[in-house]
Amino acid sequence: MINVNQINIERRILHILIGIILLLLIIFNLLSPLHLFFLLILSGTLSLISLKYKIPIVNFFLERFEGKEIDLPGKAFLLFMAGILLTLKLFPKNIALASIIILVFSDPISHIVGKTLGRTKYFLDKRKNIEGHIAGFIVGSLLAMFFVSPLLAIAGSLVAMLFESIIIEVQKIQLDDNLIIPLAAGTTMFLVFRFLM
Repeated sequence: MINVNQINIERRILHILIGIILLLLIIFNLLSPLHLFFLLILSGTLSLISLKYKIPIVNFFLERFEGKEIDLPGKAFLLFMAGILLTLKLFPKNIALASIIILVFSDPISHIVGKTLGRTKYFLDKRKNIEGHIAGFIVGSLLAMFFVSPLLAIAGSLVAMLFESIIIEVQKIQLDDNLIIPLAAGTTMFLVFRFLM
């Protein structure tokens, strides 16, 4: 029997693997925002169909990696794709790529390190650990430096990890960190570049 923590860690690893594939396809111009939009529409359609019918490959991933409380099958993946698409459309390519790499690595690394090594509860969210957020910040900063300056990478990763740790609600709907992280990182890097550099 597989426990919940193992499934959560496997889900985070899948998050990283899918993110790396998408990032490489974007970097090498094999995946455009238009392609991402159509992929998002296709994924959304499959998600809605999955409410009524079991689609073999889709159902395998949903049963293996989705939580039981999810109201829309594949919701995390859909929001992950939407976060990447919005980031690519809103920011210059280097900032968008840095934001995406922060999304791909910081959030899962913070979760994995927090669950396995975390000891100190985070004051903004008692369910999370400071050690996880520090690890996510460091990894995100270092990887974002492949696309932007160290100042921008550090600022974007720091703000992304701060936003990841708070719950943001709009009209009683909790916003997902797959949207919040890349948008917070991208906005921060864009503003720092625009006004401080």
